Amino acid sequence: MKIESLVLCELETNCYIVSSEKNSCAIIDPASDAPEIIRFIDERGYTPRYILVTHPHHDHIGAVKELQAHYGAQVVISRIDNAIILDPMPMYGTKYLWKVKDKLFTADRLVEDGDEIVMDELTFRVLITPGHTAGGACYLCGDKLFSGDTLFEGTVGRCDLYSGDFNAMLRSVDRLAALPGDYDVYPGHGPATTMERERVHNEYIGMLENEGLY
Repeated sequence: MKIESLVLCELETNCYIVSSEKNSCAIIDPASDAPEIIRFIDERGYTPRYILVTHPHHDHIGAVKELQAHYGAQVVISRIDNAIILDPMPMYGTKYLWKVKDKLFTADRLVEDGDEIVMDELTFRVLITPGHTAGGACYLCGDKLFSGDTLFEGTVGRCDLYSGDFNAMLRSVDRLAALPGDYDVYPGHGPATTMERERVHNEYIGMLENEGLY
């Protein structure tokens, strides 16, 4: 497995290109700038098989539709969060609908917690981690965790947008921290980290238990 990344759009979203030994690849959260992503992939001779969406905020899906059309790759999103794609008004309202109205896509596969996506020798396991959105998904591949806007270095994603839930977020990061062993964590924004580092330094992990809220 090879992991490469592009930082895209004004919110500096991490778009990950995860390639297999056979040069298939999965594109995780293509935020924007489809031509740049296409150039990057084609220069390396990769064949995109999947586009994995962690959640449907505009800064994570801006290039999904164009890449889907260009490569024929399967778009994967959680069944819960696909509701936002089908009806974006509750999330964006009339004021901000322009951010996504031309970027909405038709998913090829709707996933639930525990589902697996197999690409050559790689298997991505879906972990539904509500908090940032109701159906936010992390993708676990071996000892690599693509955490979207759930877990960041030293913090967690914001929970004040539509379908966000702070207590759900705390339960989600506790669940991630309870995974056995250590993992390299690749978040939707900012630098990569490790699960062991976050277990030690992230104040949000264990907060529910520490405050007696479980």
